Parts: sequence; structure tokens; C-alpha cells
Amino acid sequence: MKPPRESTSDPAREVPESKSTLYVFSSAALAALILGMTLFLLVRGFQWRTALADLRAEPGIEILSVERVGFFKKRLLGLRDPLAPTAESILRKRNIGSNSAEVVLTEYHSLNTPYAVEREKSEAARFDELKNSLIAAVGEFAATTTAKREQDLEKITQMLFEARFPEAMKTVDLEWKEGAWWVKGELYAPEHKVFVKESPTYIVEGELKFDRLVNLTESRTSSIRQDIESTDLFTVDLDGNFVHVDRMRRLVSDLDLVCSKSGLPEPGFQLEIFATDPVSMVDKISSLKEGLTRAGGIRKERFLADLARESPAGEAPKAFLKLIPGPVTR
Repeated sequence: MKPPRESTSDPAREVPESKSTLYVFSSAALAALILGMTLFLLVRGFQWRTALADLRAEPGIEILSVERVGFFKKRLLGLRDPLAPTAESILRKRNIGSNSAEVVLTEYHSLNTPYAVEREKSEAARFDELKNSLIAAVGEFAATTTAKREQDLEKITQMLFEARFPEAMKTVDLEWKEGAWWVKGELYAPEHKVFVKESPTYIVEGELKFDRLVNLTESRTSSIRQDIESTDLFTVDLDGNFVHVDRMRRLVSDLDLVCSKSGLPEPGFQLEIFATDPVSMVDKISSLKEGLTRAGGIRKERFLADLARESPAGEAPKAFLKLIPGPVTR
């Protein structure tokens, strides 16, 4: 009888081979996972950079900040013109959905963009539609010249002017008289120019006469300037106090208000002194300037160097404030 054949396999060798195979497969799986995650993050990062570039290139969208609210999610904060495409639609083009992005954009009306132009055209079209509808309504009264027709024409024309010139019509009246419209009132130069240029377009019937429309910038500036430059500032009362200092401060304040409403720079000033001995007037001039420039008065930097002129002997010294067209540079 043959003895049993001994097994040629060694159990001690099989166990390490099994563990080695498991280790290889585990390492390969982990490497594949890391590689996949790396590729995913690279692709996702590229998608986000491209999407943000697209959003910032959109003229109606302003992205002010980007915040991370999770490992894979971001919050976008900014502004959006209501006529601009939605930020979500731009993000979807880059495969970024609502699960990856939270968009918080406040509505605003953009300037110097195609949407601003579109908005202006839309508003102009609505106004033209209103004008056309009103003019069409006027056609119903074209066959009659009765007082009722004139009253209706006046109301319709007033409506057109109040729609186009809401601020100007606060100080301007239209009067229909003898087949013509008489404009009465006052406007500062910028509004006056626009009103005179554009208002004839909105007349339903007749013509416009501007004889009674005052250019407030010209009239007020001329009047105030005459009052300022014709006043002798050396005039004193019985107590020796300058009489016209407070009045001069008010006049300059009124002039500055006219300049502000007219879009004009503030003028400068120069004291013109007439005296037989101008040098002896130094203290008096200093006291006068102190009164003119104290708190709430004329700013010191608006004064140019004084202009001294000799007057005939025996003549009382005089001082006048002259306007220098602004802006004044020192």
C-alpha cells in the first residue's frame, strides 16, 4: 500500500498572497477615487470661473461678492437690472444648478447699458402713445370753435405739458388767448433752455409765445449783482458799525442759490477800495472782511487780493464788493 501523497501547497504562503491581492485592489480603488475627485474639482472650478466671468460680463448684472455656504455650494450677492437675463439661466449654461448656487440679487436700474437704452425707448414710446391718444381725442373737437372746445384744448395741452415738464409747470402757466398760447412764469437757465426748445412739439393747436417767460438765472443774477456791486460797504451807523454787512451776506447767499440751481460755479469777490490814503484803511478793511466772512458768511478763499484806488482829497473813503466770474483759483 502506497503512503498518502503529501500536499504540495504551503498554507503559510497562501495567506500573504491573498492579503497582497486585497491591498493592491484597495490601493487601486482609493487612487481611482482620489483621481476622480481631483478631476471633478478641477472641472467644477473651471465651470465656476467661466460662469462668474459670464455673469460679470453681463451689463445688467453686478456681482458684488461670492460666499461659500458649503463644500460644493456658493452664494452670489449683487445687483440685477430687471431687463437683464437671470443669473440662474447663465449658471445653468455652465452646468451649475440651484443645488450648487444660491443667488441673491437686488433689483436696480442700470445706467449706460443696453437695458437703460431699452428702458428709455420704452418710456418714450409710452409717452408718445399718450400724446397720440390725446391728439386723437382732440380730433373730436376739430369741427367746432366754441368756448367748450377751447376749454377742452386747454385742458389737454396742459396735460401734455405737465406730463413732459412736471417740474417746470410748477412755476409756469399756459394761457390760451386769441388763438395762441402765452407762456407766463419763470425758470432757471437750464430748464428755460430745454422748455423753450422742446415745448412747441407738445402744442395741440396754435403757437407758443415766450415773451412773458422769465429766465430766472439772468434776471436774478443781474439784480443781485447790481445790489452787491453798488453798495458802499464803508457806510456806518451812529455807533460806527457797518450798515450793509448782514445784507451783503444775504445777497451773496441768494446769488449762490441761483448759481446752484443754474449749474453755474460760485463767483469770487474782490474788495475795491477808494481812499486818499489806502494804507490807512488796513484796519477798517480787516474789520469789514471779518464781518463778511464770519460763520455762515462768505468763505475767505473766495476773496481775491484787494484793489486799492486813490480818491480825490477830501472825499470820504468807500469800499465796494466786485464779483469775479467763478470758479476762483488762488
